[in-house]
Amino acid sequence: MFVAFWEVQRFTREVHELEKQMLDKQNELMHLQAYAGRLGGSSILNIGNLAGLSAELLPRATMFAQYSDQASSMSAMQNLQMMKMMGRVPITGNQLYDMQIQTSAYNQFKQAALKALKEQEVNAMNEKEKEIQLELNTIKTRLEEKRESLKNCKQLLSEQARESAVSFSLT
Repeated sequence: MFVAFWEVQRFTREVHELEKQMLDKQNELMHLQAYAGRLGGSSILNIGNLAGLSAELLPRATMFAQYSDQASSMSAMQNLQMMKMMGRVPITGNQLYDMQIQTSAYNQFKQAALKALKEQEVNAMNEKEKEIQLELNTIKTRLEEKRESLKNCKQLLSEQARESAVSFSLT
């Protein structure tokens, strides 16, 4: 009977640990989805977009925001220079108008580069999400097995308690 009692305690502890792991993974998944949503919903990541992200993802989001801004700016500048060298940026002689054309082209190149970088980051988040989903499925399966074992153990303990109980009969 004591063996069954200790087994019940062990399985109860294991069930609680698996439930905690499952809750942690579900929270991680929710945070990743929130981050991916922010990436898809805004044109530029900034402090306002990053507010409210989980502490685990904030460093990654901050670094990505800095990197994507710098990389897209460099890409836009290179594309603009290449277009100038190829003669694809019209020169009108009006400095203000020429500056507006160049600024417009630069902004379009930057937005295109930023979009590509954000798509890469969203794809990385989607892959991470798949990994977490697989881990959740594994934990869920193990949890169901442990709950079943716990149920069986409790049933065995109950039967052993009934069998070992002293019966008093008045005859």
